[in-house]
Amino acid sequence: MDKSGTVTPEELYAGLLLIHLDLSVYAGAAACRPASKKYVAKIFKVLDVNHSGQLTKEEFGEVMKTLYSQVFMRIVLQWSYTLMLVPVISTCVIKYIVMLYSMLHESTKNGDDDLDPMQRLLCKLWAAFLYVTPQWIDKINGMVWNAVPKEVLKHMPFTILTFAQTSIALPYLLDIVEDYFMQEAEIKVVKYERGLKLKEG
Repeated sequence: MDKSGTVTPEELYAGLLLIHLDLSVYAGAAACRPASKKYVAKIFKVLDVNHSGQLTKEEFGEVMKTLYSQVFMRIVLQWSYTLMLVPVISTCVIKYIVMLYSMLHESTKNGDDDLDPMQRLLCKLWAAFLYVTPQWIDKINGMVWNAVPKEVLKHMPFTILTFAQTSIALPYLLDIVEDYFMQEAEIKVVKYERGLKLKEG
């Protein structure tokens, strides 16, 4: 900062990166992902109500309030989604798939194996995959099937569903949070400009 009393877009972004680095030590991955330079520039432009290209103390306060409300929401959303919702959703999905699979395929149950319906489904999917692959893969299949403990196969559906939720659904939710705070910033500017017009008129 050049001690001018105002903040340029470059100074704002540099400061945000430093704050994110400090914050990530305590808040984890959710705080490690700072807003993009383009997003910060857009927030800067929206909240620079006097269009000077620099933020005054009041404008800077609004920008920081907007950006760090977003970071706080992202942290809360990521931790609550990852720790509370992902396990529940994964467990429910697996439970209902297993229940549906059991109901549909009770007649094909083989009494002399100890696989649950989900493991049996994975075995059938693997067998179908091997049917359309070259014969040398059959040898690899035998080695993998004998080498992989049954406990690993039992937990694989849960792991796959958890991975899908945290790598697809969570980033989507975080983008929604960014869009929400951008809209809130634009609403603040409109209200501010209306207030100025009322004072002038």
